[in-house]
Amino acid sequence: MRRRLNPPSSAAPPFGAVIVQIDDKSGRVFRYWVDHNHSVDWHDPTAHAEMSVIRKAARELNVTDLGHIRKEDSKLSQPSEWSHCVIYSSAEPCPMCMAAIYWAGIHYLVFSATRYDTAAPGVNWDETAVFEELKRPYAKMKTITVRQATTNNFLDGFNYYKRTFIKK
Repeated sequence: MRRRLNPPSSAAPPFGAVIVQIDDKSGRVFRYWVDHNHSVDWHDPTAHAEMSVIRKAARELNVTDLGHIRKEDSKLSQPSEWSHCVIYSSAEPCPMCMAAIYWAGIHYLVFSATRYDTAAPGVNWDETAVFEELKRPYAKMKTITVRQATTNNFLDGFNYYKRTFIKK
């Protein structure tokens, strides 16, 4: 985490993330990926450091579960049959990034600055409103109006997927 994860010329916020791949048999790190926040540079509000490094690792490994990587499923070689990834972040992940870590199957997260540290005067990356908004039921959200739209066939795609791809 000592390594600077943002290029000095970048106007992007100073958030960075590292994913290390660990061999389950030996417990040794044998590969890693590093990325930083690209939100400003890419005009993409989802390009947080954690999201970017997860995309990079999953794409290079050709897997979606970074928590349980089987040798035969990975596009890259690994020392033994199974490995897993750990993510390190320069700051406590926002809700979007926590969800991405969850969906990526990563079971270990280590972060440095808390969300309160990043909200401090002068830093001003206060995500308190996001954390608070997500605690509310849809009907009581203050910044986003959420409604469900249904049609007679709104579940057809999910039912097709279940019939076609889910083994019983």
